[in-house]
Amino acid sequence: MSDPTPSHPTVTPLRVLIVDDQPLVRQGLASLLDLEDDVRVLAQAENGRQALDLADELRPDVVLMDVRMPVMDGIQATAEFRRRNGPPVVLLTTFEEVEDMTGGLNAGAAGYLFKSAEIDEILDALWRVHRGEKVIHARVAQALAQQLRLPAHLEPSGALTGREVQVIRALAAGQPNKRIGQQMGISEGTVKVHVSNILAKLGAGNRTEAVRRAIDLGLLGEDTGG
Repeated sequence: MSDPTPSHPTVTPLRVLIVDDQPLVRQGLASLLDLEDDVRVLAQAENGRQALDLADELRPDVVLMDVRMPVMDGIQATAEFRRRNGPPVVLLTTFEEVEDMTGGLNAGAAGYLFKSAEIDEILDALWRVHRGEKVIHARVAQALAQQLRLPAHLEPSGALTGREVQVIRALAAGQPNKRIGQQMGISEGTVKVHVSNILAKLGAGNRTEAVRRAIDLGLLGEDTGG
Protein backbone atom coordinates (compact mmCIF):
# COMPACT_ATOMS: atom_id res chain seq x y z
CA MET A 1 0.00 0.00 0.00
CA SER A 2 1.56 3.29 -1.09
CA ASP A 3 1.13 6.57 0.71
CA PRO A 4 -0.86 9.14 -1.27
CA THR A 5 1.43 11.89 -2.47
CA PRO A 6 0.32 15.21 -3.95
CA SER A 7 1.14 15.67 -7.62
CA HIS A 8 2.74 19.07 -6.91
CA PRO A 9 3.97 20.90 -3.81
CA THR A 10 1.36 22.78 -1.82
CA VAL A 11 1.57 26.55 -2.25
CA THR A 12 0.46 28.75 0.63
CA PRO A 13 -2.28 30.97 -0.84
CA LEU A 14 -1.61 34.69 -1.16
CA ARG A 15 -4.00 36.45 1.21
CA VAL A 16 -5.50 39.55 -0.43
CA LEU A 17 -7.66 42.42 0.85
CA ILE A 18 -9.61 44.25 -1.89
CA VAL A 19 -10.56 47.91 -1.37
CA ASP A 20 -12.86 49.87 -3.72
CA ASP A 21 -15.89 52.07 -3.14
CA GLN A 22 -17.69 50.58 -6.16
CA PRO A 23 -19.31 47.23 -5.22
CA LEU A 24 -19.27 45.88 -8.78
CA VAL A 25 -15.55 46.56 -9.14
CA ARG A 26 -14.48 44.94 -5.90
CA GLN A 27 -16.86 41.99 -6.33
CA GLY A 28 -15.63 41.47 -9.88
CA LEU A 29 -12.00 41.51 -8.77
CA ALA A 30 -12.78 39.12 -5.93
CA SER A 31 -14.54 36.70 -8.29
CA LEU A 32 -11.59 36.68 -10.70
CA LEU A 33 -8.97 36.28 -7.98
CA ASP A 34 -10.97 33.51 -6.30
CA LEU A 35 -10.58 31.45 -9.47
CA GLU A 36 -6.89 31.12 -8.64
CA ASP A 37 -5.90 28.18 -6.43
CA ASP A 38 -2.99 30.09 -4.93
CA VAL A 39 -4.90 33.27 -4.03
CA ARG A 40 -7.38 33.79 -1.22
CA VAL A 41 -9.50 36.95 -0.97
CA LEU A 42 -9.86 37.56 2.77
CA ALA A 43 -12.35 40.42 2.62
CA GLN A 44 -13.56 43.46 0.72
CA ALA A 45 -13.58 47.05 2.02
CA GLU A 46 -15.28 50.13 0.60
CA ASN A 47 -12.83 52.77 1.86
CA GLY A 48 -9.40 53.16 3.37
CA ARG A 49 -10.59 53.39 6.95
CA GLN A 50 -12.46 50.10 6.69
CA ALA A 51 -9.42 48.56 5.00
CA LEU A 52 -7.15 49.50 7.90
CA ASP A 53 -9.57 47.99 10.41
CA LEU A 54 -9.93 44.76 8.41
CA ALA A 55 -6.17 44.50 7.91
CA ASP A 56 -5.60 44.75 11.66
CA GLU A 57 -8.01 41.86 12.14
CA LEU A 58 -7.20 39.61 9.16
CA ARG A 59 -3.49 40.30 8.46
CA PRO A 60 -3.51 40.11 4.64
CA ASP A 61 -0.30 39.54 2.68
CA VAL A 62 -1.12 42.34 0.24
CA VAL A 63 -3.77 45.04 -0.27
CA LEU A 64 -5.27 45.80 -3.70
CA MET A 65 -6.78 49.28 -3.37
CA ASP A 66 -8.52 52.00 -5.36
CA VAL A 67 -7.15 55.55 -5.19
CA ARG A 68 -10.22 57.78 -5.03
CA MET A 69 -12.71 56.78 -2.32
CA PRO A 70 -14.84 58.58 0.28
CA VAL A 71 -14.10 58.64 4.04
CA MET A 72 -10.40 57.79 3.51
CA ASP A 73 -8.88 57.56 0.05
CA GLY A 74 -6.22 55.16 -1.16
CA ILE A 75 -3.32 57.60 -0.84
CA GLN A 76 -4.06 58.41 2.79
CA ALA A 77 -4.67 54.74 3.61
CA THR A 78 -1.41 53.74 1.91
CA ALA A 79 0.51 56.24 4.03
CA GLU A 80 -1.15 54.86 7.14
CA PHE A 81 -0.35 51.25 6.16
CA ARG A 82 3.30 52.28 5.78
CA ARG A 83 3.27 54.04 9.16
CA ARG A 84 1.94 50.85 10.75
CA ASN A 85 4.44 48.63 8.91
CA GLY A 86 1.45 46.97 7.28
CA PRO A 87 1.20 44.83 4.14
CA PRO A 88 2.35 46.15 0.75
CA VAL A 89 -0.26 48.08 -1.22
CA VAL A 90 -0.99 47.89 -4.94
CA LEU A 91 -3.01 50.90 -6.07
CA LEU A 92 -5.47 50.25 -8.90
CA THR A 93 -7.17 53.21 -10.57
CA THR A 94 -8.87 54.50 -13.71
CA PHE A 95 -7.30 57.97 -13.40
CA GLU A 96 -3.99 58.97 -14.98
CA GLU A 97 -3.27 62.23 -13.15
CA VAL A 98 0.39 62.63 -12.24
CA GLU A 99 -0.64 64.04 -8.86
CA ASP A 100 -2.36 60.75 -7.98
CA MET A 101 0.64 58.75 -9.17
CA THR A 102 3.22 60.74 -7.24
CA GLY A 103 0.94 60.97 -4.22
CA GLY A 104 0.41 57.22 -4.14
CA LEU A 105 4.05 56.31 -4.65
CA ASN A 106 5.27 58.92 -2.16
CA ALA A 107 2.76 57.53 0.34
CA GLY A 108 4.47 54.15 0.02
CA ALA A 109 2.54 52.14 -2.58
CA ALA A 110 4.51 49.10 -3.76
CA GLY A 111 2.56 48.92 -7.01
CA TYR A 112 0.52 51.22 -9.25
CA LEU A 113 -1.71 49.80 -12.00
CA PHE A 114 -4.74 50.84 -14.02
CA LYS A 115 -8.12 49.11 -13.96
CA SER A 116 -7.71 48.40 -17.66
CA ALA A 117 -5.02 45.84 -16.73
CA GLU A 118 -5.57 42.16 -17.49
CA ILE A 119 -6.17 39.94 -14.46
CA ASP A 120 -2.87 38.14 -15.12
CA GLU A 121 -1.03 41.47 -14.85
CA ILE A 122 -2.76 42.19 -11.54
CA LEU A 123 -1.94 38.71 -10.22
CA ASP A 124 1.69 39.10 -11.23
CA ALA A 125 1.86 42.46 -9.45
CA LEU A 126 0.34 41.05 -6.25
CA TRP A 127 2.88 38.23 -6.07
CA ARG A 128 5.80 40.50 -6.94
CA VAL A 129 5.05 43.11 -4.27
CA HIS A 130 4.58 40.24 -1.79
CA ARG A 131 8.18 39.25 -2.62
CA GLY A 132 9.33 42.80 -1.92
CA GLU A 133 9.45 44.13 -5.49
CA LYS A 134 8.01 47.35 -6.89
CA VAL A 135 5.55 47.17 -9.79
CA ILE A 136 4.73 50.33 -11.74
CA HIS A 137 2.73 50.40 -14.98
CA ALA A 138 4.68 51.66 -18.00
CA ARG A 139 2.37 54.70 -18.39
CA VAL A 140 3.05 55.66 -14.77
CA ALA A 141 6.80 55.35 -15.28
CA GLN A 142 6.59 57.49 -18.42
CA ALA A 143 4.57 60.19 -16.66
CA LEU A 144 6.99 60.27 -13.74
CA ALA A 145 9.97 60.47 -16.08
CA GLN A 146 8.43 63.56 -17.69
CA GLN A 147 7.81 65.00 -14.22
CA LEU A 148 11.53 64.71 -13.49
CA ARG A 149 12.39 67.25 -16.19
CA LEU A 150 12.70 69.94 -13.56
CA PRO A 151 12.95 73.71 -13.78
CA ALA A 152 16.49 74.71 -12.80
CA HIS A 153 15.42 76.49 -9.63
CA LEU A 154 13.71 73.32 -8.34
CA GLU A 155 16.43 70.81 -9.19
CA PRO A 156 17.84 70.46 -5.66
CA SER A 157 14.55 69.40 -4.09
CA GLY A 158 12.28 68.10 -6.87
CA ALA A 159 9.45 69.72 -8.78
CA LEU A 160 6.12 70.33 -7.12
CA THR A 161 3.21 68.66 -8.89
CA GLY A 162 0.30 70.75 -10.10
CA ARG A 163 -1.79 69.65 -7.15
CA GLU A 164 0.99 70.48 -4.69
CA VAL A 165 1.18 73.98 -6.18
CA GLN A 166 -2.58 74.30 -5.59
CA VAL A 167 -2.09 73.25 -1.97
CA ILE A 168 0.81 75.64 -1.30
CA ARG A 169 -1.20 78.50 -2.77
CA ALA A 170 -4.13 77.63 -0.53
CA LEU A 171 -1.78 77.53 2.46
CA ALA A 172 -0.48 80.96 1.50
CA ALA A 173 -4.10 82.17 1.56
CA GLY A 174 -4.40 80.88 5.13
CA GLN A 175 -6.84 78.06 4.38
CA PRO A 176 -7.02 75.03 6.73
CA ASN A 177 -6.61 71.46 5.49
CA LYS A 178 -10.33 70.70 5.64
CA ARG A 179 -11.21 73.70 3.46
CA ILE A 180 -8.42 72.89 0.98
CA GLY A 181 -9.71 69.34 0.68
CA GLN A 182 -13.26 70.52 0.05
CA GLN A 183 -12.14 72.92 -2.66
CA MET A 184 -9.94 70.33 -4.39
CA GLY A 185 -12.30 67.38 -4.00
CA ILE A 186 -9.84 65.31 -1.94
CA SER A 187 -9.80 64.12 1.66
CA GLU A 188 -8.23 66.10 4.49
CA GLY A 189 -5.76 63.23 4.94
CA THR A 190 -4.62 63.51 1.33
CA VAL A 191 -4.08 67.25 1.85
CA LYS A 192 -1.78 66.36 4.77
CA VAL A 193 0.16 63.97 2.52
CA HIS A 194 0.57 66.75 -0.07
CA VAL A 195 1.72 69.18 2.65
CA SER A 196 4.32 66.66 3.87
CA ASN A 197 5.59 66.22 0.31
CA ILE A 198 5.75 70.01 -0.17
CA LEU A 199 7.78 70.48 3.04
CA ALA A 200 10.21 67.76 1.95
CA LYS A 201 10.61 69.10 -1.59
CA LEU A 202 11.11 72.70 -0.47
CA GLY A 203 13.33 71.73 2.46
CA ALA A 204 11.00 73.59 4.81
CA GLY A 205 10.48 72.84 8.49
CA ASN A 206 6.93 74.15 8.68
CA ARG A 207 4.13 75.60 6.56
CA THR A 208 5.14 79.22 7.05
CA GLU A 209 8.66 78.49 5.86
CA ALA A 210 7.27 76.49 2.91
CA VAL A 211 5.11 79.43 1.85
CA ARG A 212 8.07 81.80 2.12
CA ARG A 213 10.22 79.51 -0.04
CA ALA A 214 7.40 79.09 -2.55
CA ILE A 215 7.21 82.89 -2.84
CA ASP A 216 10.99 83.04 -3.42
CA LEU A 217 10.66 80.40 -6.15
CA GLY A 218 7.83 82.27 -7.85
CA LEU A 219 5.28 79.52 -7.24
CA LEU A 220 2.71 81.95 -5.85
CA GLY A 221 2.90 84.32 -8.78
CA GLU A 222 0.44 85.52 -11.32
CA ASP A 223 -2.57 83.26 -10.87
CA THR A 224 -2.64 82.92 -7.08
CA GLY A 225 -5.85 84.83 -6.96
CA GLY A 226 -7.55 81.98 -8.86
